[in-house]
Amino acid sequence: MKASGISSDARGLWALFWRMLVFGPIIGLFGILAFATVISLTIAPPLLAIVFVIGAKYLWAGLTLTLWFVWLRHGGSLRRFVFEGFEHSSL
Repeated sequence: MKASGISSDARGLWALFWRMLVFGPIIGLFGILAFATVISLTIAPPLLAIVFVIGAKYLWAGLTLTLWFVWLRHGGSLRRFVFEGFEHSSL
């Protein structure tokens, strides 16, 4: 132990603690927003297209389904990024 009375391990733990206390909620909020975005972009467009078909707005229904297919085709990296969080949080 050093003369100051605080070990280097305690200093390291204190540095980790205050950083997690400050940055943890910000990262958590970002994760929740990313998760909500991915889930809503995956589930909402087909339901919205059904509503458009019932309302006889076929152009909007087709556009909604087209954008949904584009999301399913090209949104894989964002979906993978969000769902890897579940893997890391379970460790």
